[in-house]
This record gives sequence, C-alpha cells and structure tokens, in this order.
Amino acid sequence: MSFDLSVFMTTLSMVLIMEMGDKTQLLVMACASKYKPRQVLMGITMAIVLLNLLAVALGSVIGGIKMIQDIVKAGASLLFIFFGLLSLREEQGEESCSTRGARNAVIGVALAFFLAEIGDKTQLSTFSFAAMYPGSPISVFAGATLALIAADCIGLIAGTIALKYIPKRIMSYISATLFVIFGLMSGWTTLTENFSLPVNTAIIIMGAAALLAVMTAAMVLVSQKKKARH
Repeated sequence: MSFDLSVFMTTLSMVLIMEMGDKTQLLVMACASKYKPRQVLMGITMAIVLLNLLAVALGSVIGGIKMIQDIVKAGASLLFIFFGLLSLREEQGEESCSTRGARNAVIGVALAFFLAEIGDKTQLSTFSFAAMYPGSPISVFAGATLALIAADCIGLIAGTIALKYIPKRIMSYISATLFVIFGLMSGWTTLTENFSLPVNTAIIIMGAAALLAVMTAAMVLVSQKKKARH
C-alpha cells in the first residue's frame, strides 16, 4: 500500500472539480453564518475524514446497496429543513459560546456535512477511484480528503467575509433559507431519482413540506416578536 503520486493527483483534481459549485459549499456558507470558522472547519474536516474512510474501505460493498443511500438521503432532506428552522432561533447572548457549546457546534456541522455528502457524486467518485486503484487506498484517501477540504474552505471563507458586511440577524435568515432550500432540493432529487416517484406525486409531497416549513418559520418569528415586546 505505497503512496502513488499519480493516483493522488488524479483523485485530487477530479474530486476538486466535482465539488466546486456543489451544494455542500452552500451548506458550509450557511454554517459559517451561525458558527465560528474554526468550529465549521473542524466539523467539516471530521466529516470528510470519516466519509472518505468509508468510501475507500467499504466503497465497493456499500456502493452496491442502493437502498441504504436512498434512506439516508430521505432522512437528510428532512434534517436540513429542521436545521434551517432551527437557525431562526435567536441566540441568548454570547454566553452560549462555551466549551460545551463549541463542541456541540462542531458535532452539528460534522453531522450536517456528513449527511449532505454521503452518497453524493464526490463520494461515489471516491468509491470508484478506490475500486480502480485497489493497491493505492492511501493515495485515494489523501487526494479526495484534500480536495474536499480545499473546495469547502472556499465556501467557508465566502461565508465569513459576508458576515463582516451583513448583520448577523440577516445572515441567520439567509442561513435558514439556504438550509430549507437545500433540504427541499435534496428531497426532490431523492423522491424523483432515488425512489422514482411520479413528478406529480413528488410535487405534492415537496409542496406540502415547503408550506409546512414556511408556516413553522412564520410561527417562530411571530413568537420571537411577542417575546421581544415583553
């Protein structure tokens, strides 16, 4: 299992190209508006390492079990909508940035990123490279990991810069919107492509999910305004 530079460069370049403009970059930008850059970087790094370990070690086996990916994608779509609505909550001062809170933030980012990326095209490409180069798993792992971290750091930097010029509360609204849209898009893809539901059925399901999300968001905002008056 020696390190192969050509395999490393091939994996690095291909995964980097695939990740640029991917939905997880939007996810990282959304996380950057809610958590500290260090927390986001730690979270996505944890998730990337775990994802690529799974891809390289078990790719050929898990890649063939389509049902696992379908179920995970469906669950992830609901979680992202939930994360978006959760972003609308006002923070109770700066005291929440404790050690325990920071740890929870890192775990939350890691979980969100893990669910977003598992079964995605970049992880599937890592599966493929691991199968193509069975004698160079370290090279594939290193290339894919570095590519994902580099691409998503761009999203992190963009989100951090935006926070300097946009009020935090507005960024919370943007963050919530991004999470909900991300969840709805992921849900649409899962229903139409993974579960092969008719388009009309998918429209009804996702339309109901979108309406419920909007109503819940409105209730949260109204509740917060009432609390602010008292």
